[in-house]
Amino acid sequence: MNLQQLEYFKKISETENFTLAAALASVTQPALSKAISKLESELNVPLFERNNRSVTLTSFGKSFLKHSNIALLEIDKGIRELQNMANPEKGIISIASTYCISTYFMPFIISDFLTSCPDTKFQFNYESIPIILNDLKDGKIDIGFYDNVDQLHAHTEITSVPVKKEKYVLIVSKNHPLSNETDVSLKDLKDESFIVFCEGDKDKLLSYSKFINYTPKIFLQPNQASMLGGLVAAGAGITIVPYNPLINTNTLSIVKIKEDIGYKTIYMGWLKDSYMSPITKKFRDYIISTTLLK
Repeated sequence: MNLQQLEYFKKISETENFTLAAALASVTQPALSKAISKLESELNVPLFERNNRSVTLTSFGKSFLKHSNIALLEIDKGIRELQNMANPEKGIISIASTYCISTYFMPFIISDFLTSCPDTKFQFNYESIPIILNDLKDGKIDIGFYDNVDQLHAHTEITSVPVKKEKYVLIVSKNHPLSNETDVSLKDLKDESFIVFCEGDKDKLLSYSKFINYTPKIFLQPNQASMLGGLVAAGAGITIVPYNPLINTNTLSIVKIKEDIGYKTIYMGWLKDSYMSPITKKFRDYIISTTLLK
């Protein structure tokens, strides 16, 4: 058994097609088929059920795939670790965050870090909080950023630290009667139409009832954060959001809220007791030194 056979096995399991898997692996189909046949012979079990146009994993194949994926991931981590040891000031940092955090927090953090470490490369994507936590646990990403720690009790292997607090503000269109106000009381918003941003889980909508003793109207529930500002600017409604410097004040007015309704807290997380490359440590420590809440 060798690493190449495991790579071929993974490609076939993902594509369920020998021809496509061979193309993705840059190998001829006969060579790929021969490698898999040798692997099955060595394991003494069939890994695939072969049909006319596709293949599917057998129960043996499904079981073996779990272990082979772990093996391939460990090999990849080992290669990265050696590369990082050889070039401690260079390397790739794999990070993920929720959509909102990725739009206004991460660009500034990454840009500032690259000023001092210009040779760093980032692999970045945005995901839901459950996926971020699972990817941290599985070693698929180095660092995660999220704004809800309700699920962390099930992930004791992850270290989470708060790195930024954002105060909630009201945003309205320039034509709204409140646009020239400095601050406003929540009780004055009872008859307003609110636009609420739903990030992934509809059950996790921003709840205004936790801020005030009534539930205002929910006018729209956009499923993309990028729509929120445009809808408010067009006069479709108003919304309460965490303050961030990217709010477009040319089309929107920011109004402070008189009541104390708390903060949105951004957390940074990483896997406890796991290898972390020198450049990733430097990035983590940079964030802690520049943004960590005191």
